[in-house]
Amino acid sequence: MGLDNRDYLRDEAKRYGEGGGTFGGGRGSFGAETPVCRNILIVTIVVFLAQVFIVRGWTQEELATKRDLKIDGLQYVVQQLRDNSPATIDSETESSSVGNLRADIERLENKIVILQTAEHLTPEMLDMREIKVSIVEKWLQMETPKVMQGQIWRLATYAFCHERQYLGHIIFNMIVMWMFGRRLESMYGSKEFLLFYMAAAVVAGACYMALDLVSGTPNPMYGASGAVMGLLTLYAVHFPRETIYVFFVLPVEIRWVALMYAIYDLHPLLLEATGDPLYDNTAHAAHLGGMAFGYLYGTRKYRLGDYFSGIETWWKARRRGFRVVSADSAPAISKKSQKLADEMDAILKKISEQGEASLTAAERKTLERVSRELRDRRD
Repeated sequence: MGLDNRDYLRDEAKRYGEGGGTFGGGRGSFGAETPVCRNILIVTIVVFLAQVFIVRGWTQEELATKRDLKIDGLQYVVQQLRDNSPATIDSETESSSVGNLRADIERLENKIVILQTAEHLTPEMLDMREIKVSIVEKWLQMETPKVMQGQIWRLATYAFCHERQYLGHIIFNMIVMWMFGRRLESMYGSKEFLLFYMAAAVVAGACYMALDLVSGTPNPMYGASGAVMGLLTLYAVHFPRETIYVFFVLPVEIRWVALMYAIYDLHPLLLEATGDPLYDNTAHAAHLGGMAFGYLYGTRKYRLGDYFSGIETWWKARRRGFRVVSADSAPAISKKSQKLADEMDAILKKISEQGEASLTAAERKTLERVSRELRDRRD
């Protein structure tokens, strides 16, 4: 029998795809060997479709909030334009460039006045791309104020939402998840891989929330990018010299790809720390949080399944009335329990030596009481 016919090599071919390749999936059914990756892909697509089709109109209250943010942004731009040329813009001699600058400022100031005095707001007035509100998105996206109010599910559910107007957002995230996640799921097992993916999403969301609280300007956030960056980094920890093709053309080792992403996300955060506001609508803090978690998880060999198994064991024991202690710890025994245990030892010894008929009435009552307590505890 040749090596290719051995069972364990056939299993490896199923896992990583016969003939290799990033998208190889073997001859089995779609995602059969990596069900978590398959289900993440399916759930994310279903949620995206729900984002697109389950919608409603904007309320005036919501538009008013958007208007306030819009006005703040316009006023900031006007101030920047004035600070650009404070000496010449108010002078009587006006060059063409100064005239254009003055016209830009007047146009923006007129728009501010229109927004401030408008009785009925529309999305078009605010230059909004989203003419409708996605109900699913409103319930699942990451919003720091709502998480602080107790809606903690948003720390995880935001990772299944994506930008409705730009297909590239969901396509990129799901391709990267599928490329690197399947091999990691085969390595770690489906349960551990799912725990890692969700934990990376939660850590990424928490990092984004922390930046929101520090900056004082919370903005909604959605997308699997934080969890996906965690996957990419974990993959780079295990296979640092594996080559991938950037834009399907340029061969680069995966460790350098991870490093480039880290630098790309760190740069705007450093600018913001020095006072420059961010306008690129990218959750850089979430990306870095996911990458940091993936790196620590891989290098320190964390296993979330062990931790959650311990919690599960503790919870089941508590429900059954047992007390869970570590194997190397000495349980604290009360004097009453110790006295009862000594009595039981004596009774059992007497039964062993003289038979049950030798027990006194008091000893029989003690035996019955202990049996009843043990039975009630099991129930």
